[in-house]
This record gives sequence, C-alpha cells and structure tokens, in this order.
Amino acid sequence: MRRAAPLTTTLAALVLAIGALAGCADTTAPQAAPPWPTPAPTPPQEYPPELPEWAQGHQVWLIYPDGFECGGTEGCPNDYRAFFGEPGPVLPDGVEYYDPAKHDCVAVAPLGVDCFG
Repeated sequence: MRRAAPLTTTLAALVLAIGALAGCADTTAPQAAPPWPTPAPTPPQEYPPELPEWAQGHQVWLIYPDGFECGGTEGCPNDYRAFFGEPGPVLPDGVEYYDPAKHDCVAVAPLGVDCFG
C-alpha cells in the first residue's frame, strides 16, 4: 500500500497540472485595450466666396490690421472683420487690405492723423 500513496499523489498532481493547462488553452490571448476615441476632424473653415448682395458694389470693404483705430465716433468705415469675420485666403471682389498710402484721408481717418487740416 505504500506504493499506492505516492502514485495517487503523483496522479492527482498530474490531473491538476493538465486541468490548469487545459484552462489556459481555452482562454484567448489578452485583448488590447480599445483605442481612445478619436475626435472628428475639424471641418475646414468656410469663407464666403463673395460679399452678400447688400454689400457689393457700393464701396470697398477694408481689412484693417490688428489694433488699428480710426478717429471720430463712428469707428473704422467698411470694416470687413466687423461685419463678416476673418477673411479667407482669397479675398472676395470689393475687399482689400488696408493700405495707408491708398486709403488714409480718402476712405479712412486714422486716429492721430489730421485729414482736415
């Protein structure tokens, strides 16, 4: 009977080992964590291809530099950014960047410039 005990112990250990290995074979490899959700791409900003009908043909709309101020109480005339927002890469017809040589005292009275003296 002495021989039966070690054989039983060995068989029990073998059954446990086979059961453990069989359990491992049934499971799948660990899955990678799901990727972080990616935000939707920002849609490209759409710029108006032309001025609205009410703003066309009457005057030139100007894009003033940042911080530019006009004299008087009315502010800067025909300020494109004030009415329509930031300009796109291609300017609509009737829109120009402010040029002091062309616009000062003709269409614009810049703060600190005496256009009437």
